[in-house]
Amino acid sequence: MSQLEERVLRRWSGKTIALRSLLFGLAGIAPLLLYIMLGPSDGNPIGLGLLAVAVVPLALCGVAFGLVKFFIEAFAGQEG
Repeated sequence: MSQLEERVLRRWSGKTIALRSLLFGLAGIAPLLLYIMLGPSDGNPIGLGLLAVAVVPLALCGVAFGLVKFFIEAFAGQEG
């Protein structure tokens, strides 16, 4: 593992990674949801849909990684 990766993994706890990934996912879906709620009924938000399609898998991977790291920290007895 490189020194940069090690510093990043030590700096952020699993809970922080999971929460930031969740917020990233919500920020990627929010424009599409706002367009659906407030936009025209005959609109076609292709770009916003593609943004949501790209962001959701990345956010889910980040949340999963954060939760795994959180459980490892919990079982190892580290606080974060």
